[in-house]
Amino acid sequence: MATYARSTTLDPADPAVRSGARELADRLVGDTPVEAAVRAVLDDVAHGTRVVVLRAEDELSPAKAAEVLGVTRQFVDRLCEDGVLPFRRLPGSRHRRIRVQDVVDVAAEREQRRTGADAIRATLGA
Repeated sequence: MATYARSTTLDPADPAVRSGARELADRLVGDTPVEAAVRAVLDDVAHGTRVVVLRAEDELSPAKAAEVLGVTRQFVDRLCEDGVLPFRRLPGSRHRRIRVQDVVDVAAEREQRRTGADAIRATLGA
């Protein structure tokens, strides 16, 4: 599998970008998981939302991982040290890199716990 970096910035404030995204989303009429995912991304851009698409095997710095998770970098450092968030160190350095898929997995687990806690509170009437 070829590995390459692609960086494209689409400004969702640009009316041409938004209308182009809207037109392309409208042309996707199938119900396959791929079409649904692409349509959702295009709909977000059409509505002015900034969208970032990353490959699962890409790596993030702890600061970027924290931004994705909506937590502090220090909390990400703690997750790494506690073994919750796998990471690798850059050769000859103390700097860490964390796979995007691992960040997504931790985010999903945190959301599942939050949803479960909300359900328990609702059941208990708290």
